[in-house]
Amino acid sequence: MQAQVSALPVLSRDGQRTQLIVDGQPFIMLGGEARNSSASNPEDLESVYQALDAIHANTAEIPLSWNLLEPEPGKFNFQLVDAALYGARKHNLKVVFLWFGTAKNATFSYVPDWIKSNPKTYFRAQDASGREMDAISPFCDAALNEDKRAFSAVMRHIREFDQRDHTVILMQVENETGLIRTDRDYSATATKAYDAQPPSDLLKYVELHKDGLTPVLQNAWKQSGYRTTGSWTEIFGDLAPEVFSAWSVSRYVEQVAAAGKAEYPIPYYVNVALMNTGSARPGDWPSGGATAHVIDVWKAVAKHIDIIAPDIYRVDFPQQAALYNRSDNVLFVPETGFSPYYAPYVFTVLAGMDGIGFSPFGIDHGRLADTDRSELKAKEGELTAGAVAIEENYRVLRPLLPIIARNRYRGTLFPVVLDMYRHESLAIPLGDSLTAVVHFDEKFVAETQAHRSGGIILKLAADKFIVAGEGFHINFAELRGVARDSEYLSIEEGTFVGEKWVTERVLNGDEENTTLLLRHPRILQVRLNRTLQ
Repeated sequence: MQAQVSALPVLSRDGQRTQLIVDGQPFIMLGGEARNSSASNPEDLESVYQALDAIHANTAEIPLSWNLLEPEPGKFNFQLVDAALYGARKHNLKVVFLWFGTAKNATFSYVPDWIKSNPKTYFRAQDASGREMDAISPFCDAALNEDKRAFSAVMRHIREFDQRDHTVILMQVENETGLIRTDRDYSATATKAYDAQPPSDLLKYVELHKDGLTPVLQNAWKQSGYRTTGSWTEIFGDLAPEVFSAWSVSRYVEQVAAAGKAEYPIPYYVNVALMNTGSARPGDWPSGGATAHVIDVWKAVAKHIDIIAPDIYRVDFPQQAALYNRSDNVLFVPETGFSPYYAPYVFTVLAGMDGIGFSPFGIDHGRLADTDRSELKAKEGELTAGAVAIEENYRVLRPLLPIIARNRYRGTLFPVVLDMYRHESLAIPLGDSLTAVVHFDEKFVAETQAHRSGGIILKLAADKFIVAGEGFHINFAELRGVARDSEYLSIEEGTFVGEKWVTERVLNGDEENTTLLLRHPRILQVRLNRTLQ
C-alpha cells in the first residue's frame, strides 16, 4: 500500500518551482472541459473523449454531480464515475474530476433534492434584506457535514478504483464558490460571526505576510492602521464583507477538502469566477470566491487546497492569469473560452508563466452536427472554429510537452502571442544579445476577437532554438556588432519523440532564408551561426 501511495499524483515544490508529477514524471495538461450535463450518461462522455482526441488533448475535465451520485441519503451510485474512468483509459486520457457539491457557480443547483427540500436543516444564506438565496449558508454545519461525508465517499471510491492506474490526477473541490447578489451572508449565524473579531489564525497570517498581500487587501488593512483587534469592519473597513465571505467560504471548502484528502491525497484545487469589469461591489461577482482581492485569505485558511485556479473568460487574459501566477500558487487555467480568441493563450500559460495546464470549456461542442456546418467555420466539415484553433495549437504542443516540462522556470521558454494589447509585430529578448522579431500574419480584430496566431520559442542553447506554432514569421536579430539578422547553420522541420528530436525535413535555399515562416502549424529546430561579429 505504501508503494502505491508514494506513486500518487503530487504537486512537487522546490522553492518557488512547482511541478505536477504523474507516474514519476512532470505532467502538463492540454485539457478540455466537458459541459455540465455531459457526465450524466456514458454516451455523452464518449463524444467528449472523441472531441478531445480530435484536438490532441491529454486531459479530460469531467463533472461529478452530488445529486446524481447520492440521490438518497447514504445511497451512492458510482456507475457514472466508473464509466468516466473506463472511457478515459480507453482514449489514453488523464482525468480531472470536478466536484459539483454544495457550490456550483455560487448556487446550490447540484445538491441533492433531499437537501434542497429541507431548508430548515440545511439553511440558506440571506441577503441584507433577509431574503433567502439559492445558496447554502457557509455557516450551515449540517450541509457541511453531508458534503464532507459525500466527498469522502467519492474519494474513497476513486482511490479503490484508480490508485493503481492514476487516471485521476487532480480534483476540483466545489465550483466557482462564493455568494452572488449579496456581499456576505446576512443570516443570524453569519451576522453573529461578522460582529465578532476575526479569528486569530487569519490575523496572524496577514500580519506575517503583511508586505506580500495583494494591494487591495493590504490597503484596506492599512486604512485601519494595521489593527489586529476589533470587528471585521474595524480591521478591514469597506473590504470587510468580502474578506469575511472569503474566510467563511474558504473555511467551508477547506473542511470538505480535508475530509477528501484523508481518503485519497492527490492534488486538489478550487476554480475562481473572476471579478466583473465595471462592477463596483462583491455580489456582482461571487463574493468570497478566491478573487484577486482576497486570494490571500484563501491561502491562509484552505491549507488542503493546492492550487487556486482562475476561470478566464475576459479579453485581458494575460493580466488576469498573472494575478494567479505567484510563488505560492502555480498557474493552472481550468476554464477559458472555447473560441479562436482564447486559443493562443495556451502558449502564454505554458511558456510565459510556467503554468501546468490549460483547458477550454465546452469541448464536447467542438464537433459540428450536419445541420450546423453551414453556420460555423469548420475544418473539413468536422471541427468548429474554436476547435480548429485549439487543435492547431495542441498539435504542435503535444510532442513538446516533455521538453517544456524540463525547461520550466529556466527562463528559456518564450510565448509568441498576438493579443489586443499588442501591435502586429513583437520583439522577444532571448538573452545572449539576441532578439526574436515576430511579425504576425493576421491582425487583431477587436470586434470579433477572432485570431489564431500564436506559438512558442524554446531556447536549447545560445545558438539553438525550437520555434513552433502558426500564423507568424520570425527573424533572429543580433544586438552586437553590425546591425543584422543571424545566419542559419541549419533549419529542420520535425517533431519530438520523448525528448529526442526527429528530423522530418531539412530546409534550405529558396524554402527558407533569414525569415522563418510559420504560416501553418509546424515545429522547427534552428541552429544559428553566431561566430560573426
